[in-house]
Amino acid sequence: MKKIITTLTATAALVGLSFAQTADIAANEKTEAPVTTTIEVPGEKGLSRIFIVGDSTASPFNDPYYLPRYGFGTKVQDYLKADKAAVVNLAVSGRSSKSFIEDAGSAPNYELLKENIRKGDYLLIAFGHNDEKLEAARYTNPNGDKDTEGSFKHSLYENYIKLAQAVKATPVLVTPIVRLNLSNVYEGSDIHLTKGNEEYAGGDYAQAIRDLGKELGITVVDQTSNTKALYEKLGDEAKKLHAQNSKNEKSLDKTHLNVYGASKIAYVLVKDLASKDKKFKKLVEKNITEPTEELRVPNPLYVEPGYGAPTSKSKIFTTTEPWWASVFGECSGQGKISNPEYYEIKETEKGVYMHSGTTDVSKSAGKISSSADGIAFYFQQLPSSADFTLSATAKVVNIKSNNQVSFGLMVRDNVLIDTNDSGVSSNYVACGPLFMTRVINETEGRYASFARDGGVLVPFFAKVSDAPKAGDKIALFMEKKGDEITVKYGNEDSFTYKINLKEYDAENIYAGLYTSRNAVVEYSDIKIDIK
Repeated sequence: MKKIITTLTATAALVGLSFAQTADIAANEKTEAPVTTTIEVPGEKGLSRIFIVGDSTASPFNDPYYLPRYGFGTKVQDYLKADKAAVVNLAVSGRSSKSFIEDAGSAPNYELLKENIRKGDYLLIAFGHNDEKLEAARYTNPNGDKDTEGSFKHSLYENYIKLAQAVKATPVLVTPIVRLNLSNVYEGSDIHLTKGNEEYAGGDYAQAIRDLGKELGITVVDQTSNTKALYEKLGDEAKKLHAQNSKNEKSLDKTHLNVYGASKIAYVLVKDLASKDKKFKKLVEKNITEPTEELRVPNPLYVEPGYGAPTSKSKIFTTTEPWWASVFGECSGQGKISNPEYYEIKETEKGVYMHSGTTDVSKSAGKISSSADGIAFYFQQLPSSADFTLSATAKVVNIKSNNQVSFGLMVRDNVLIDTNDSGVSSNYVACGPLFMTRVINETEGRYASFARDGGVLVPFFAKVSDAPKAGDKIALFMEKKGDEITVKYGNEDSFTYKINLKEYDAENIYAGLYTSRNAVVEYSDIKIDIK
């Protein structure tokens, strides 16, 4: 038996654990003690190992969410005979078929796969969600054949299919599950049919998998079609399959499953594969039954947001009164917060120098996404009743454009001090770019500002012609009047948004400058005028 031991802290991704196990881990995290987890590969003769590689829709998590995230890979074992089959879930959140073998956080899992897979094993290959990300580190082209360098088919074939076939294991291609659509209309990016942009071509990722399977005579479990049909049948009830950050239904995660959803999607996968593969069918428990909604139990460790004001300043970042600094949210790990290679907040003669991550893709840090945020924040604490204007000039020192990178001005109703926590909740409005790699057309563009309201990311529509690049200087402006926030990014039109900034800290608001993901910015001419 071979194993890989991973040391994790804070909100680390773990194998699909029970709530009791999660409670033990949470207790350790409060003292910042490392949590050690082990991925074990059983070696008994006659045992078929079901290896799973893929992204967050299949991977394990350890969440503080009200309805935590669960990948379907954590639930496949529930339907298999324990003495005949053992699931080894190697899937890692955020990975594409390309980055899974290159990223430091998942490359050891790939090595473990290569060292252990043998004749009689299965390899379930479940990528697609992140291969369509329009950034060099993760993108693969949905067009082109298995011999076309840089194509999705080439990545699947060269890195996974050939690996399994070389040892006479059975590769199985799994198309990506759909993204939840509250209108119950499944098309476009919800079914992984993308538009792309001027640099990265779009196309049909699910169809690429189907075509590759047909060409090579490999079994395909079409989870895109399976989940599309399931969700259309369930209608509004499909929401019950998905994770939820808080009790507020607005915080529903449209990409990731909860434990009930993971069990249901794993059941669909096992039934489909068993119908196509007689040997696999022998590994399946007799008379398996479809999971019920009884599994949809809220996390007993969930703490309702409402943190109140921080009581002490950062011990990592030094600031002059009345300014504070902090890095918090989904920050890619607690240990990275104090590492200047990943985060810096430094006052200068002209203003403040900040960065989250660098243009080196191996040093990405934080993000702005539909499900969670992680930011570096330089701010003042103000009474929630205060009106103000805030302005600054942002000089972009360096930037790596992707859809989770951002920088600019922000006012919000909750902060934590230097804490890696994917469950941070806050209402906020930001004056800054978002979705920088999106194609510009009649219905969408690159956004010049955005908000998070009740857990939902709300972009303010603007067809920004150019994504910011190194050397750009951008004027930023924000004004608060009561519960209305007006923002103006560069030469774009101003936008006013009405929002409740007393939900998470009724007494205070926090206004300042932020960076996220891969943005290095020098802010100057910083002015805050409190009315």
